[in-house]
Amino acid sequence: MKKLILLCSLLSAICSAQELKVMTYNIRYDNPGDGIDSWTEGNRREKALTIMAEQAPDILGVQEALHNQVQDIELHFPNYYRIGVGRDDGDMAGEYAALFIRKDHFDLLDSGNFWFSETPEEPSKGWDAKCCNRICSWAKLRYQGKTLFAFNMHFDHEGVVAQRESAHLILKKIKEIAKNAPVIVMGDLNMTPDNPAIALIARKMHNTRQIATEELKHKGTFNAFKINEPLRGAIDYIFIKGKIKATHFDIIDKKIDGLYPSDHLPVVATLKM
Repeated sequence: MKKLILLCSLLSAICSAQELKVMTYNIRYDNPGDGIDSWTEGNRREKALTIMAEQAPDILGVQEALHNQVQDIELHFPNYYRIGVGRDDGDMAGEYAALFIRKDHFDLLDSGNFWFSETPEEPSKGWDAKCCNRICSWAKLRYQGKTLFAFNMHFDHEGVVAQRESAHLILKKIKEIAKNAPVIVMGDLNMTPDNPAIALIARKMHNTRQIATEELKHKGTFNAFKINEPLRGAIDYIFIKGKIKATHFDIIDKKIDGLYPSDHLPVVATLKM
């Protein structure tokens, strides 16, 4: 009986150890003009870091982070690898789509960045995008002896062609970089699930939102800092591909001191390899 109990305990521990918590969070760039919702003057930094600490993800992807915000997260979570560069110069200028990955759970094998444009290897705008360079940062990881890839990205919010071609490009890059290994893709795609560009991705990958409750399946992720108004479109995603499955999905709809920590809600998925 003791041997049976020990075996069951070991099996339970192994299964538990192979569950991964992934979180994507557009933290809103540090804009002093946001007033009480600004990162520093409005103390939004502490609120966002609190949300991250409470969720304690194994893999965290943030969008819109400026270099000082990336540094804030690094300082708060020293046990995480940081992957990513600023989208404007491939170094520290402009917003990051940074990944933070737990050092005690993963070995970092490789990493890189590319831009959503006709020249993806250099900082650039793509197609009909007018506002900004758009970037993706990725990491090759070893977990429990298995290879896994994580991609974090931020799509354009205006250009229809840019959105469609970005969907094609991410699928192409996944094939080139990850080949047949399990893949996690996350980010702010600035499109709702009914958009044809999202459908392109969903045909090749599994949208973790599909396992959610009916309420969460249709819940928005953009709040615009409006605490008393309905949430807007579901534009933040976690997709998976390969020998990996989602066991839980959640959207963290939480205010701290009556305010949202960002104009987006974080999306969280529990995965099992």
